[in-house]
Amino acid sequence: MGHGVGPRSWRRKGLAPYRTIYYWDWRVQADEKAMTGGYGRQAGFLGDPASAAKKIHVPTYDEILERIGRRPRRPSRRRAVYEEEIELLTRVRDIVISKTDFVREVARLLDSLHPFHRELIEIEFNRRDVGSAVSCVSRARKMTDRLLERYKVLLLASESPREARAIAREARGRILSLYKRCSRGLEVLRSLMVFMHRLPAIDPDSPTIIVSGPPSSGKSTLVKNVSRAKPKVADYPFTTKRIHIGHFEAGDGRVQIVDTPGVLDRSLEEMNPVEKRAAAALRLLDGVVLFLFDPSPDAYMGLDKQAGLLENTIAKLVSGKRIYVAVNKEDAVGRDRLEQALTAAREAAEAVGARFLGSTSAIERERARRLVSRIASMEGWAEA
Repeated sequence: MGHGVGPRSWRRKGLAPYRTIYYWDWRVQADEKAMTGGYGRQAGFLGDPASAAKKIHVPTYDEILERIGRRPRRPSRRRAVYEEEIELLTRVRDIVISKTDFVREVARLLDSLHPFHRELIEIEFNRRDVGSAVSCVSRARKMTDRLLERYKVLLLASESPREARAIAREARGRILSLYKRCSRGLEVLRSLMVFMHRLPAIDPDSPTIIVSGPPSSGKSTLVKNVSRAKPKVADYPFTTKRIHIGHFEAGDGRVQIVDTPGVLDRSLEEMNPVEKRAAAALRLLDGVVLFLFDPSPDAYMGLDKQAGLLENTIAKLVSGKRIYVAVNKEDAVGRDRLEQALTAAREAAEAVGARFLGSTSAIERERARRLVSRIASMEGWAEA
């Protein structure tokens, strides 16, 4: 039985689907960034989306269906059938609206993301898929209310209990079909929330050192020894897969230090997802960059290639951020090899206008702390 409220008559009945709204227009323009003083609190960005995401539960379509049941229990009071069916239909509406109320929190969360977090998400998820999923559920909620009002009119106009039950059955089917169409979108949003549980918290307004360099140059060791962050440390390349953020005290304040995965000398388009995470931190976090050279004879990249990485890739990604350069693993090489590395690093630093800090040994906690404290002092974050 058709009652003029199916897809073919949506437009005629004023039920045309809403146009898709894509949340997350995350391409922040440079002039907007300049007007707000950077990507800080003035721009209204959320620094810890993981905490917010953990409070959001995205149900599956089956969860919604199970909550409703095949047919809600009838009221015990004896009333006209059309009145009972209107009450049951209203219950269905209340259930689906309640179960999908999460979509408003998801939309607000996505709109408040810092560009760095947005970029990390975009590396793993298709932006259009996420936007379509949010729009699908939002549209279904609005359509549910419209369908309820339309079917109430039809139920009030029904001429027999049999007709009223048939109309109500059709109404429930129509409402559920709205959410069944969003099944894939619900799975996308569930996966997104799980992914966001692991996003690192950042303070956009804190002084920040972004540690960069080739694979196995000691970035994670440095961050681990100067902060409470616990990145995985191993003696093989590409150990670090994710961004890790720690903090250390500098004077009366606190400095944020960011451990990034190793990158190779290639364009952003050619980078793999792990490298793109490092690129996101370098491009979108405000702060200074510390580039570590690896002088080891068996380093993943030779000294010339490390210099090329700094000059051709890192300097372009950071777009005007101040760069500091240091040679790490001083304790692991002989004097001649160290001198070669110092020369290569110094020349590369001069080529990109970076500040050269000499050599260090990140494996030694005190020396690692002296290095970052020196940067904090040079930046005016702490007294020398």
